[in-house]
Amino acid sequence: MGTSSIFDGPVKNLLPNDYDDLDEIDSPDDLDQDPTDIPDNPDEEEVQGIPYRWKDAKDAMTRYVKGSSSDRGKVMSRYVRASGGSNQLSRTSTSGKNATINLGRVIQAFRDSGVGKTLKSLQIDFVNKSAKEVLSELVNVISSDADSKEDIAARGASIEAISELYDIVLKNDGSIESLSKIDENTFRKVIEVFVSEYIFIRVMGDLQSRFEQHENNPKESIKKEKELKSYITTKVELRLKEMKPENHDYHSSSIEKEINDLYKTCFRAFEEYI
Repeated sequence: MGTSSIFDGPVKNLLPNDYDDLDEIDSPDDLDQDPTDIPDNPDEEEVQGIPYRWKDAKDAMTRYVKGSSSDRGKVMSRYVRASGGSNQLSRTSTSGKNATINLGRVIQAFRDSGVGKTLKSLQIDFVNKSAKEVLSELVNVISSDADSKEDIAARGASIEAISELYDIVLKNDGSIESLSKIDENTFRKVIEVFVSEYIFIRVMGDLQSRFEQHENNPKESIKKEKELKSYITTKVELRLKEMKPENHDYHSSSIEKEINDLYKTCFRAFEEYI
């Protein structure tokens, strides 16, 4: 992802007030502090249930970027806890959860009513248009806002999920009607792609400055970002196999709670890492 333009433009800030309080401490010199300054049990705060500070999240990402640590689990754990924990992150994932529901509804409609009828109901003109053009219009159906960092994460994840749908079309000789035959495993895969990308973009939106400050090699930066994204994807994939989002009724009265639980479970998978 690197310097993706997805982060360009003015956005609302969702970070807590302490995010920038100790940023100046994240210098290379500080990361080589005297061992006597390091607590005997650096994970004591986590054991006692006290959230990590943003300084801890920044330091973990800085060490990962500089190569002094390859512990992606620590990066994600510090990030989730600095953000207030899995419950708080799930609560603030409003656009992400709404977009997940919209995505699920679109796929369900494709399967139940057919692609053409679904597109008509969404007022998307598909006559004499390529599958790529038609699917690109679905991004606005799934996620329309891009005012806050969280909105941008949801929109970026929507684009990634639509790309996954487009890959399905390409594998079926370019027929957009093939989306009406999406099976349960593919349904879950598309949701996995969305949730993984959403979490990755949120993390990078808050901590990408560590890459900008401490990694001058674009290739190495991209490599580390891909490794972090792969870690996130694996965790999400394991949780969604258990939760089976492909079996949800995305029009049911309980869907908001079910998707909130899905996000909480995914964030907790990172939070529980020690």
